[in-house]
Formats: sequence, structure tokens, C-alpha cells
Amino acid sequence: MADPVISLSKVTKRFGPVWANREVDLDLFPGRVHALLGENGAGKSTLMSILAGRYSADGGTMMMHGREVSFNSPAKALDHGIGMVYQRFMLIESMTVSENLALSAGKAHGRTGIDQVIHQTAERYGLGVDPEKRVFELSMGERQRVEIIKLLMLDAEVLIFDEPTSVLTPPEVDALFEVIDQLRAEGKTIVLITHKLEEVLKLADDISIMRKGRLVFSERIDARQMSRQQLARLMVGRDVVLRVDKKEVAVGETILALQGVSGDSPLGGPSYTDVTLEIKQGEIFSIIGVAGNGQVGLVSAITGLSQARSGTITFDGATYNAREWRMASREKIAYVPEDRYHSGSIGAMSIADNFALTRLAAYRSGMAGMVLDLEKMAADGTRAIRDHNIKVESSEDSAGSLSGGNLQKVILARELTRNAKLFVAEQPTQGLDISATEEIWRALLECREKAAVLLVTGDLKEVLSLSDRIGVIFNGRILEIIDAHDSDQVDRVGLLMAGVRT
Repeated sequence: MADPVISLSKVTKRFGPVWANREVDLDLFPGRVHALLGENGAGKSTLMSILAGRYSADGGTMMMHGREVSFNSPAKALDHGIGMVYQRFMLIESMTVSENLALSAGKAHGRTGIDQVIHQTAERYGLGVDPEKRVFELSMGERQRVEIIKLLMLDAEVLIFDEPTSVLTPPEVDALFEVIDQLRAEGKTIVLITHKLEEVLKLADDISIMRKGRLVFSERIDARQMSRQQLARLMVGRDVVLRVDKKEVAVGETILALQGVSGDSPLGGPSYTDVTLEIKQGEIFSIIGVAGNGQVGLVSAITGLSQARSGTITFDGATYNAREWRMASREKIAYVPEDRYHSGSIGAMSIADNFALTRLAAYRSGMAGMVLDLEKMAADGTRAIRDHNIKVESSEDSAGSLSGGNLQKVILARELTRNAKLFVAEQPTQGLDISATEEIWRALLECREKAAVLLVTGDLKEVLSLSDRIGVIFNGRILEIIDAHDSDQVDRVGLLMAGVRT
């Protein structure tokens, strides 16, 4: 057996009173894919961020090829051939692909020759991307390719992927797996941080599982001898079946109706055209489609973040044109946005403050409502932590210190307490572990009992598990609206997502 490229010994990291990593030992080998599993907040991303130079360890040692190393920045880690593709891509959206890559790899290749190196690297690994496109024009899959190209241009020997498929379409996932297979064949060391157990069984040579900051399992695996259920049990310490009981709920009046709504997505993304649909109290109406088919712009118009060009919106019996609706929508809708880090929360603020962000009217007091009841805000934040099983020490901890799953629970709890007639959830379980996904599914089904729910997702299993009706979006149009209880129609959803009508 080859010697490990990386050996971590007793690595420890704390954030205030919270242990993110506790004496973790881990070996990574060349030419192998090492899957790192665990619930949200288990410490996976923190551990790999230490290896990639984003954080400094509080204790323990890191060895690379038998020599002790430590990094005080990602640049230092990259100098040693270690790079990480984060869930949140580290790209400047207003700049071109070429300009972004020049910032990190220009010194190694020279500004004038950068486009040639980009082309050569992209061609070698099948990572097609246009160097002259600006990042905001790229799909999520294309942005990820830019991040991978960046690491390969810098001759990375160890490549760490943090939830790499959470924002990809099925064809993009297949393409990424082909790239990973090629990198493994070339002797690269690959770390795959993921919650998707099918991916682990398909790709991994080695597997480690973390729980509450500690390594609880680390083995070379034979995928044929492991099951999804076994991995889930090791991850969360109990049997988990991602299935929820869906009660029969009486469907009430129409809460939201769109008639001929058309418009453009923010930042020049795909448009949406002539959208007509209605959502009733007591139902989950899902919009499903491959990313980049206009759903971002449509949700932005529904939630009032942008203005449609044309069409009418009727909410709870009152009809608005596009301009009127943008002004009227703000207090009418509860909204869990796709980007929980930038759109759903403010990382530098406390959990209690984030919990109050869209509910400030509930805490105003004094003359002209200029005073906020901070004690009530803190108490409500503490109650939300308890009621929604949010793993954190205090409501005064910063939102930025939370794992993705715990942050999503904060946002979900905040929006649920608004008691709005329409609840909009956009990619609510993206990047979350099985346990957190199960909790959020249950919360959405409970919300359906007293409100109308609009679920926007690309996850077919999620749609089939939760929906009452399904609208399939393709090229900005709702191709069909399907009764989720009609198995013959449901079988066609996958084809409709690809634009195929039968």
C-alpha cells in the first residue's frame, strides 16, 4: 500500500465554546477518493478548511509526504498542492472567467498566456467553459468547472470537494464524476464531502464519518458490501428512512394566482414567459426544473424581489399588476431563499438578530416604534433553537458560525413564525444531511396544514415526497401542471424536465 499523502493527527479546532474538531486522526492516500460524511455541524468542512489553509488548527499536527506542514492561508496550502472547491464559489461575478483565473493563477502562467492554459486544461479534463463569459452569466455547473480549472492550473495534488453536486443538474453531476474518475486515475488525492450516500457508494474508495467533531468511523470500503441504510446509521447514530407521513389536508381557497406573468431574471439570467398557475391553502405546489430554466426570476417576482414585465398577480382575492405587486408583497409572504448565506441571513449578526430580521414589527415598542425589545428577541431566538433542534450554544452566537443545516433551520423557524398565508421555500434542503432534510420536510408538511406552500426545487425525490401538484418549468414556461397523486402522470415529470412531452 502506498504511503499517505496527508496524515492528520489529533487535529483540534474550537469556535468559542463549540468544539468543531476534537483530536481527529485521518490519512489520505494518492489515487483514491476519500468520502467524508457526517451530519451538518459534525465538523467535516472545518477539518478540510484547516487542511486547505482557511482556518488554523488549535492543536494537532498535519504531515504531507512525511513532513510536518501548517498553512496560514489558502494560498500557502495551494503552494503545497492542496486546494478546495467550496460550496460557495470563490469567484468575482462581475469579472470574466479569464480574469478570475488570472487573479489566482496568473503569476504561474503569465497574463498573456492564461487563455491558452485555460483552454488546454479544460480540454484535457472535459471542463468546457468560455473564458470571455462573465461569471454571473454561467450556470452553477460552469462556475464549479472554473473552480476546478483554477486548482488544476496550480497543479493541485490534493483536491477537496465540499458538497460538489448540491447545485448541479443530473448531466452536470455525471460530467463531474467523470472528471473525478480521471483525477483519481492520474494519482490525485480526492476528498469528497457529501451528504448524498448514493454518491459515496458510487465513487468512494475510503470513507470516514464524523459526529460532533470526532471521527467515529474510517475504513476502506467495498461499495458492494455497504448499504445506504448502514451509512446513514453510522452518520446519525440511528436508523433513518427519508420518508415522511403526508396527512390528508382539506384544500381551501386560492391564495396566489398568476395570470400571464412574464419577465427577466436578475443579473440577466434566463427569463420566464406567460406563467399561469394558482396555489391553494392546504397544498404544496412544487415548481421543478433543471437549474437555469427561469425559476430564479419567477420566484424573485413572486416574492417581490424583482418586478415582472407583464401579467397580473392575485393574492388572497386582491389583484395587482406587476408594479403594484412588488410594493404589496413584502408583508404577505414568508420566504426561505436558495442562498441561505447571502439572501437569508447576515453572518456577522447573532442568531437572535437573524431570527428577528423579517419580523421586526413584532419587537418594536416606544414612541413611533423606534425601540426594539431586545429581551424578547433573545427569548424568541432561544425558543427557536430549542423547538427546531438547532445545534448551537447560545442565541447570541453569530449566524456565520453555524453549519449549513443549522443556519437553514434558523431561517425556516423565523419564516414559519410569521404565519403568512403563502410560504415560499426555494431549494430548502440543498446541501443538507439526511436528518436535517427529514426535519425540514416535516416542517413544510405542517406548514401546509395552515397555509399555501410553494416549493421550488430540482430534487425529484423531494417533489414526489411532498407535493400535491407539480408544475414543470422548461425554458421559462410551465409545460404542464400535474396531480402528484396520479402515478401515470408523475412518471412523466423527468421527461418534462428535459422538455420532452409525450
